[in-house]
Amino acid sequence: MEPLHREHGGRAHRLLRGRPRPPARLPRSGAAGHLDARLTPRAQRRPIGWSTEPFEESTELIGAGAAHLFAEIDQEDTNFLLRLWDVAPSGARQLITTGFLKASHRELDDRTTEGNPYHPHTRAVPVEPGKVEEYVLRLYPFAATLLPGHRLLAELSNNEPLSDAHNSLLPPDAFHLPVGRPVTHKIHRDAAHPSRLVLPFTKGTTTANR
Repeated sequence: MEPLHREHGGRAHRLLRGRPRPPARLPRSGAAGHLDARLTPRAQRRPIGWSTEPFEESTELIGAGAAHLFAEIDQEDTNFLLRLWDVAPSGARQLITTGFLKASHRELDDRTTEGNPYHPHTRAVPVEPGKVEEYVLRLYPFAATLLPGHRLLAELSNNEPLSDAHNSLLPPDAFHLPVGRPVTHKIHRDAAHPSRLVLPFTKGTTTANR
């Protein structure tokens, strides 16, 4: 990943632009510049992820954040669910924050600022299948310190696991409703489609990222 800095409201936000790192056996196809990933509303999840290199020093993040996704889908709606993880050298993961967006509620209003999008949710606007749209997920405010050797992992899917170490702590009505049909997602990342994370780094640096 290649970190870029942008100032807003007296706080430095670092934009992380990374190369998709699909899990094992995830099909990779299509034209250069996007990753094909079939995500379906069923018990089996097939998320895709982007990871930094290990941090060289303790790195602090405090505030809200955003994920900008340039995506193409083959239906009129879908869900985008993003989880941000602190990954230890042992592979153990700690959830840092999450972000959720229903594609038909992608509209933003003038309260949106860099790193803090605002969706009014006043109407549903169906997606035109096959059209690349920008979807901006607001990441819930958080505070975290990444220790040396730890990595930051962004994991994207369109439905939640039925059971895992995190969801086992949630009440039964805390889950998002699935779209109800298979949806093929193409996540684009190139000069014309700068998919990225905007995160509230307050101190610390990383090595070259991927």
